[in-house]
Amino acid sequence: MKPAPFTYVRAATLDDALLKLQEWGEEAKVLAGGQSLMPLLNMRLAQPRYLIDVNGLPEMTGVDWCSETQALTVGALTRHRELLQHPLIETHAPLLSEAAQYIGHLAIRSRGTLGGSIAHADPAAELPLVLTALDSTLIVRSFEGEHSIPIGDFFLGYYMTILEPNELITAVKIPGLASNTGYAISEFARRHGDFALASAAAVVTVDERGTITKAQCAAGGVAPNAITCPAVNDSLQGARTLRDFSQAAQQLENFIDPPDDLQASGDYRRCLAVELMTQAIGQAYARAVGTKEAWA
Repeated sequence: MKPAPFTYVRAATLDDALLKLQEWGEEAKVLAGGQSLMPLLNMRLAQPRYLIDVNGLPEMTGVDWCSETQALTVGALTRHRELLQHPLIETHAPLLSEAAQYIGHLAIRSRGTLGGSIAHADPAAELPLVLTALDSTLIVRSFEGEHSIPIGDFFLGYYMTILEPNELITAVKIPGLASNTGYAISEFARRHGDFALASAAAVVTVDERGTITKAQCAAGGVAPNAITCPAVNDSLQGARTLRDFSQAAQQLENFIDPPDDLQASGDYRRCLAVELMTQAIGQAYARAVGTKEAWA
């Protein structure tokens, strides 16, 4: 398979890339890691006239912690393998590092980028899932200026986002974890590196008695995009036992309606998502109370 003909352009600066996107609009595609884009080009599911390479642009790289705002900023061109290795990410957003372990294989993690995964909007992808659980904010630039988008407002459906053709994700801002907060991701795939049939992520905060006071849970692979689970979050208020976690996770059954496909039935995915959510909540709780024991 070969892609349709296109013109390759390497952007010299971020402004250069944004100017080209402004001029070419929907006729252009942005090349970062290319791990999702190249297969689409080769299968001719995407046929842009222009391919704009943004690799190496300093405005889209780097990881920075702001002690004043207690937020971590991660450049959109950060490779998946950097998510596993960067000390600031391991310290302030360890769930991001944990999720990166599940992404594809070494070659994919060496090239794929954070911004590329978000913009591609695969409903089974790990990074949109955990960034949703972490209540992250996307920094988006166009030639006309910069604005922020809460990640919960970004995804519209299968491979669809509110990103305009002339816009680029340049960075992601992730709030720092409060004290007594635990995190976890749980997923099931047929083989390591495959997209998960279902997945769940949980971030929970406990008080001095070990009671959950705040929860942010998300599910993946069971809807057109990674979704937050308000009913689960509400049910976890005051929870502190495995039974509580299981009952909270059961709220997913009425919240999701995954379709049947060649990989699994919708009913199977629904049951799987509930079990994975129970595991994720239990593991997050165990970390929050300062133990290494997994409750699932």
